Amino acid sequence: MKTMLKELAPGRKITDFFVCASKNVRVDKNGNRFLHLRLTDASGNIGAVMWEVSDAVAECFQQGQVVKIQGAVTSDHRGQTQVKLDKIRAATAGDDFDLAELLPSSARDLQEMEAELAAIRESIASPDLAVLLDEIFNDEIIYRQFCEAPAAKGVHHNYIHGLLEHTVSVCRVADAIAAQYPGDVNRDLLVAAALLHDIGKISEFDYTVAIDYSDQGRLLGHIIIGEKIVSDAIGRLDSFPEELRLQLLHLVLAHHGEKEYGSPVRPKTLEGFILNHADDVDAKANIFTRLRAESVESGTAWSQFHRVLDRFLYLRKTEE
Repeated sequence: MKTMLKELAPGRKITDFFVCASKNVRVDKNGNRFLHLRLTDASGNIGAVMWEVSDAVAECFQQGQVVKIQGAVTSDHRGQTQVKLDKIRAATAGDDFDLAELLPSSARDLQEMEAELAAIRESIASPDLAVLLDEIFNDEIIYRQFCEAPAAKGVHHNYIHGLLEHTVSVCRVADAIAAQYPGDVNRDLLVAAALLHDIGKISEFDYTVAIDYSDQGRLLGHIIIGEKIVSDAIGRLDSFPEELRLQLLHLVLAHHGEKEYGSPVRPKTLEGFILNHADDVDAKANIFTRLRAESVESGTAWSQFHRVLDRFLYLRKTEE
């Protein structure tokens, strides 16, 4: 039975398999090389350090590989739990480990999310948009990738099935906002765009061992990849209204809101503003709820300083 990271506490000895999510070879004040690592499994992540390492040990594994470690759980100078390593090596074909225990996945039931995705698709009344969604999601390869892929490497929904979880949530948020402005918002256009806004993430990440960017992801990014997937699908249809094509592609390209956040263009339609904010609120809510779940286990009311959100977060719930 694998030892999961969430079970670790200072004083515990450990010998098990983990993913090396990050690897840094550093030099201490005495000129000795040491390793500073981030290890992950399906339950979370932890820092690890190995002092005075030889060249052979430092080079025997790479970031992104599964590694077998032996060591003891301690606390660093800031009181953070870490693993002090005695041994480490890359996993081999003869090792017995289960990748399902090493990669984090959504806490939501997959079949439940797939059913929700199907219901959202069925709610689209526009024949043109319904045919386009069929053209994309009825492709078995695309559908399976969409249901399996993470939504990020390390910010929000950064786990298997995370893209599906994030997408159905953004659809719900966007649909609820659309209902506040009947007659002004093209609800079908908005919800279809919500379904497709992150479709490029099926190719943005590699996640066979650890979640990392693919070559396409680094060179193009999911927004450009997604726009091409949608544009190519429209091109395969017998006919598709030009105005609808233009506005749908705008929503895909503009959903990050600002150019400094990766959008090639800024939102210039009402649906564009709504999609951008629905996407943003779901990403931030996911960050917050996961930190809150961790705080329940640790008993802390405040998060560590969150680099992405640029603040400390108060995680305590009020009484119902």
